[in-house]
Amino acid sequence: MNGLPGQDEAGDRLRTTALRDFGPAPHDGDPRWRRPSYRHHISSTEVPLPVLFRYALGLVGCAAAGPSEKVAWWVNFTYQDELCTLAHQKFGLRLYLRTDRPEEAATQTQEQIVKKLRATTRTVERLILDAAPSILGAGNATVLNQHRSLRRAYEYFRERAEQPAHIEDVYETGEGPPPVAKWTTFQLGKVQMQLNSFHDMIAAISAYLSLLEHDLVLALPFTGFDPQVDNVTELIGARWGTKWDRVLGSTGDAVEHRRRLTEVVERWRNPYSHGGFEKGHGATIWLHTPGVGAAVPVGLSRVRESPHFSFVGARESDIADVFALFDEIDSWLGTTLPEATQWIESDLDVRYDEDFRSLLAIAKEEDDFDGFLEYHEHRQAQIDNMDY
Repeated sequence: MNGLPGQDEAGDRLRTTALRDFGPAPHDGDPRWRRPSYRHHISSTEVPLPVLFRYALGLVGCAAAGPSEKVAWWVNFTYQDELCTLAHQKFGLRLYLRTDRPEEAATQTQEQIVKKLRATTRTVERLILDAAPSILGAGNATVLNQHRSLRRAYEYFRERAEQPAHIEDVYETGEGPPPVAKWTTFQLGKVQMQLNSFHDMIAAISAYLSLLEHDLVLALPFTGFDPQVDNVTELIGARWGTKWDRVLGSTGDAVEHRRRLTEVVERWRNPYSHGGFEKGHGATIWLHTPGVGAAVPVGLSRVRESPHFSFVGARESDIADVFALFDEIDSWLGTTLPEATQWIESDLDVRYDEDFRSLLAIAKEEDDFDGFLEYHEHRQAQIDNMDY
């Protein structure tokens, strides 16, 4: 796909609306290039995606150039017959205007230009959104790598669960109104610490599952991703078990690890991600049972396995077992998906397109994945620093 469907019509529309005062820049010998230049900074909050401005200008015949040293790209154009340059530089988006008019008038014109460029956003976004399903369906997409931030969240809650902040015992006494002469309360600090550990363990489990699902999606191009078979959108929205089966398979160690992880999820995490109701309602629904003389839990004797059964939801050994399993799964994933793990931990985003998958296959075939990764890390550093 060399262009988006409908882009010619969109360009014609912009020429008669938002960009009707814009035109292509003249040749280098034009005397207007020698006029004084005024620079205007456009904040990232005002324009979060500068490439949309570049694309809109391209639709009306104003071609982009670049990259160059510390500049990702620039577009020369005219606005009301005055020369302008929109440049995405290392420290932000800049608009340059060449004019003989005073600086105050130049600033007003620059603000007008930005306003008109912003007015193109709806047209450009509609073009992209209309084409998005076919673009994504062909695998022509990059998934942002959020592994580090998600890992940080998991480790934060895990540390709190394993090493809860110390809480002192609280013992209070006082005198009350008649007929209460004196009152006494006592709060055991150790119990409160156990409760805090339990709550942080639940948060850590949710954070780990979020991390796992994210990493499984990132691993797709490393596990035979085929856009003719795999639907990225559906897989991203699928349950973690579906992602697991697609990436890791449903045989051998994958089955056992999945079974054990499912047990942890159903016992500890699910009750607190579904309004406090566990699978089968074990200890969250109590039946008014004729003849028994009391309400009993749906789970009956199995209720002892429920986190709702005791005042403190999880023992230290329970917490240790959960994190030991997570460590075991992490280690297994590192040996089962070595290339995917290396790439994900490098913090590089993951491409799904055919060119990337072909280069990846060649690198693996030539046993040079380390060189492949090193090249892309170097290339990303160049892009980040605009060292072209």
